[in-house]
Amino acid sequence: MNSTVSIQGVGTKKEAKEQLKLQLAQYVAEQPESRQTSHRLMKDLEVASLVIVGALFILAMYVSIDWMSVPPQAIPTAWFAFAGSFSLTIVLVGLHAVILRAFPPAGGLQYSMVHGYSPIRVPGKQSKFVTGREAVIKGWAVVVMGVVVAAFWAVFAYASWTMNMAILTPMIAILATVLGIGIAVSIVYSIFRSIFRSISRSS
Repeated sequence: MNSTVSIQGVGTKKEAKEQLKLQLAQYVAEQPESRQTSHRLMKDLEVASLVIVGALFILAMYVSIDWMSVPPQAIPTAWFAFAGSFSLTIVLVGLHAVILRAFPPAGGLQYSMVHGYSPIRVPGKQSKFVTGREAVIKGWAVVVMGVVVAAFWAVFAYASWTMNMAILTPMIAILATVLGIGIAVSIVYSIFRSIFRSISRSS
């Protein structure tokens, strides 16, 4: 059975997150014990994946500070590995949604990270808690997104370590283009949002 619950009348992002947590808690409480156990296990795995992210960040900081005693290519490789490590959490959150048949499957940093980069999120549109088939589809979409992100940064890290300019040059161009488009879209979106807010307040 599929269900979609829109968050109506939520004034702030904090209230929206609290509403999502409440809906998730109510849904989980109605599930069989086996699914609740899987839910707890997946949350633990997501937290463990964030520990890996933290460890890679520390490693990247260390090689950057101790740059004189490490190979030059170790520094960009470490930072690309750190950037790619977030994909593990993204994949786990997607699998969590598939197993639980609910999206988002967890609150906090894990979901915020996926929600911020998810292609299934429409800027300005309020979040929805969904279950059933729609949640499974969204979960698999997040898994695919995580795999793509991991592959991108893995190629970047490999090319940096081997100093393969034939790979690095187009990868850098792609990254610069994506960042440029993202920044431009973000600026335009912020401008339009400010204009609509001003209009709504004046009316």
